[in-house]
Amino acid sequence: MCSINHDIKTVFIHIHKTGGTYVSYMLQKYYGFKNYYLRRPDHDIFCMNKKKTTKYLNYENRIHGVLNYFKTSPYINKKMNMTPQKWDTYYKFCFIRNPYDRIISGWYHVNKLNIPFPYYLNLYNKCNDVEFIHVFLPQVRNIINEKGRIDINFIGQFENLEEDFQTVLKNIGVKNIIHDVKKQMNKREHNPFYTYFSQDALNKVNVFLKEDFKYLNFKMFDNITDFFDEYVNKDLLLQNNNNLEENIIENIIENNISQIYDIIKENNITEEYNAEEYNAEEYNAEEYNHQEYNAEEYNAEEYNDKEYNINENIDFISELLIMNNKI
Repeated sequence: MCSINHDIKTVFIHIHKTGGTYVSYMLQKYYGFKNYYLRRPDHDIFCMNKKKTTKYLNYENRIHGVLNYFKTSPYINKKMNMTPQKWDTYYKFCFIRNPYDRIISGWYHVNKLNIPFPYYLNLYNKCNDVEFIHVFLPQVRNIINEKGRIDINFIGQFENLEEDFQTVLKNIGVKNIIHDVKKQMNKREHNPFYTYFSQDALNKVNVFLKEDFKYLNFKMFDNITDFFDEYVNKDLLLQNNNNLEENIIENIIENNISQIYDIIKENNITEEYNAEEYNAEEYNAEEYNHQEYNAEEYNAEEYNDKEYNINENIDFISELLIMNNKI
């Protein structure tokens, strides 16, 4: 999804599970933006789908992120009153999130069948497109253009959401901050993200989301011990005040570490889960039908598929597909 304000020439690129629901809501309610959640008529061809996808899905797919999907569609651009020149000159911004944290949030959001996280990772090639884009699609794909290059003016951090959001508003000329800064949306209760990881899960996530670690400069951990040392300790200190003397810090970690690892053990259950029981069709895509695609609205004569040259992007996409096939 993206949000546009033509008066101040700004586009917000909404990446799933990065605070985008909150940002797009505030932009539309208080700052004159309009939100667009659209499907292109050539969706299945453009997204290289082997079979026709349900009409209830909009732009969700396994290859293209928001920017490339929306920018290269004449049909969508007509709906949004966008042109190639506007895409190139408008101020574009987004938010990103620690990949280890985001994949847990995405899994928790779409996991209607209550599949434990370690086993859900085995469904990379089986889950449907709505699930895939929330959980497995790297964030960086949402901000690359048709040439496979990152094309964004400001990248905010989910971990610093409100402060970065207000920075963006000032950058685009908003003088009065009038939205409700205390409002929370889509907040879900689950254990800290690091408690769902094992060495095996860490290895898989590092492969699935390696593009985010490489291109968005997130720190990747190869060893689960180092991973826990980083996030368990950091979380405990955040809960108890960062500005503490070293001996007090050590006491906090020592007194809480066993409880943390009990949660980790509980989340990484060892009981068998039969992936064959999973049926993607059981997932009801109608829940995500914010704006149902109506094929009758589309006039085939208005669409020129030559406007998008996939050869310009083939090297980048090939790299992604090669990675997918190795998994």
